[in-house]
Amino acid sequence: EQAAGEYYTLCDKDSGEELEYLNRAVFEGDELLTGDNRHYRIHKVEGQKAHCEFMEQRNLKPVLEELQSAAAEAGSWPGNFQSIAIYCTHTDESYVPTSGTESKNGGGDILQVASTMAEVLEKQGIHVIHSENIHDPHDVNAYQRSRKTASQLLQEAPAAIIDVHRDGVPDPAYYATELDGEPATQIRLVVGRQNQNSEANIEFAEKMKAYYDNVKPGLIKSIFMAKGNYNQDLAPHSILLEVGTHTNSLEEAQVGAREFAEVLPQFLGLKNASGNQPEKAAESQKTENETDTGGFGKAILWLILIAAAGGLVFVWISRGSFTGRKQ
Repeated sequence: EQAAGEYYTLCDKDSGEELEYLNRAVFEGDELLTGDNRHYRIHKVEGQKAHCEFMEQRNLKPVLEELQSAAAEAGSWPGNFQSIAIYCTHTDESYVPTSGTESKNGGGDILQVASTMAEVLEKQGIHVIHSENIHDPHDVNAYQRSRKTASQLLQEAPAAIIDVHRDGVPDPAYYATELDGEPATQIRLVVGRQNQNSEANIEFAEKMKAYYDNVKPGLIKSIFMAKGNYNQDLAPHSILLEVGTHTNSLEEAQVGAREFAEVLPQFLGLKNASGNQPEKAAESQKTENETDTGGFGKAILWLILIAAAGGLVFVWISRGSFTGRKQ
């Protein structure tokens, strides 16, 4: 990645249209799926400008239909009770309007964005493996340091592992959006294309975009398939998120993160992926308790009645024997 404020411009090599701005270094062969699902590949890089070749107009509707069909066949909440892992490689990343700086060593604003995601998921009854390990400084070895964290998180076999970042494009309007009437930031999905899991992770990102475009339109900005690893060789269903840029506010980024986390369990097909699942579980437990209590009460009542009946029989027999002796 480059310093905050420095960026590459991705352009259509034929029309000259500016497609994307990226704070990370780009290379020939990198690919982009735009918000409107145009698929490009970087053809040439000249300075800070990348010329992109148009590949095709992708149709993600069949991807969405496949997801919906699988969910319908499996029931309301397919899959097993699984966890979601969240961590941050660049733990110094911050938002200038909130903190007055783009970087805070020892714990930047991005940790709060990740915490927002974790809190929203936990409220839905999802088990979140959330690491706040610090991986500073923000240098070429940051991913080596965060690799240890990712490896530890993966020991619990999460349904997905998410590395939370923010971009460094200087224009705050570039990621700005509005979600449910609140100022928010969009989120870019980044996948490394140089590891044995790249195909699985690219497919995972495409499914994610198709799903979110349907339920949270406008939240996912694009998918960038970059030269690099990003520790995604450790597992499929690995994704890197860029939640806004350093010139957005932390509050806006947290709204984007919240909106993303709200439907993530449903996308992953977790059984406990319902906002009212804890309430349903509580109601079910209450019903079970009431049933158990009712059954226990009935058992006590029957014991009392049996005891009473036994007592009456004993009295009747005793009276009969006493009368016989008198005669």
